Amino acid sequence: MPTRRGFLKCLSAVGATLLPWYGWSEIFKIKIPQCAQASIPTSSTIRQGVNFVLQTDNKYLNRTATDDILALTSSELQGRRAGTVGEEKAAAYLMDQMKGLGLEPLGDLVDKNNHDYSNAFTVYPVVEEFYHGRLTFRPGNPDDLRTPSANIIGGLIGTNPTESVILSAHYDHLGIFQGNLYPGANDNASGVGCILDVMRRLLKEGIKPKCNVVLAFWSAEEMGFVGSYSFIEKPTFAGIQAVLNVDTVGNGPLGEFALWANSDNKAVQAIQSAAKENKVSASLAPNNGYNSDQVYFNMDNIPAVTLMARNWLNKNHTPDDVPDFVNPQKVSLASDILYSAVQKLVF
Repeated sequence: MPTRRGFLKCLSAVGATLLPWYGWSEIFKIKIPQCAQASIPTSSTIRQGVNFVLQTDNKYLNRTATDDILALTSSELQGRRAGTVGEEKAAAYLMDQMKGLGLEPLGDLVDKNNHDYSNAFTVYPVVEEFYHGRLTFRPGNPDDLRTPSANIIGGLIGTNPTESVILSAHYDHLGIFQGNLYPGANDNASGVGCILDVMRRLLKEGIKPKCNVVLAFWSAEEMGFVGSYSFIEKPTFAGIQAVLNVDTVGNGPLGEFALWANSDNKAVQAIQSAAKENKVSASLAPNNGYNSDQVYFNMDNIPAVTLMARNWLNKNHTPDDVPDFVNPQKVSLASDILYSAVQKLVF
């Protein structure tokens, strides 16, 4: 979660000029032709996946949010800073999970009938600084070379493929700074594990939803929500009915959550109803200059909400945000809330 409104406004101004970048490293192995974001696919395009006739693999179904958190906070991923090899490795992990779960790729168009899982964009350079003891980014020189990055998007296709509910979480973090690794276990490996757990639960039940349930892993959230903004500017599918975003849900008292949204929309109502069923609190809270990836969806009049731990700032953006800091019970409870909310929206 970036720090200040000024950063958001600055990235909003430059975000409109973001261009797709073709050809990340061999680690990522994404295929993005020059027509990648030329058009929004029709429902028939989304439904057809000629090159991705996939079967769910039980070894992927039986993974847990804790497994995801440990994988994403590995030192090999170097803190998952957007535009780095560590982010590429994290993206490769997420694409492998989606493929193993048999999800339809809903990223950029590979050709007129098929998609990749990746949704490419670029990020402007940033400068690191400490603010109230937290490492944050502020915009750097816009004339410097931009860096490739990508969202990772796939979904469970419903009986009405023209409509979609998005479950999202940003997978990037801060990387390595001054020799210190910022693992980002709570922010936001916990959110990634949470929504993967919801999808695994839906797939185990084997019931086809009425509309698509899409997993969207945004990148460059820490640089000003650049990934989610880029997606909104050039969406890879239409018919978004609601966005349930998850960010830093693994710490603090077990039953205390908070919500960010610009209004009491249907996404907020679904989460609050689900929280009540699970006997926990989840009330709308002031953002006090902070924000997350629901923000641009709200600006685009799409019902969206971010679910977070009420005490999310504790150890946030510090090297102490490690897997042992995350409470697996709280992440599991967040998954229960999200699962209940999805049931209300898509079944």
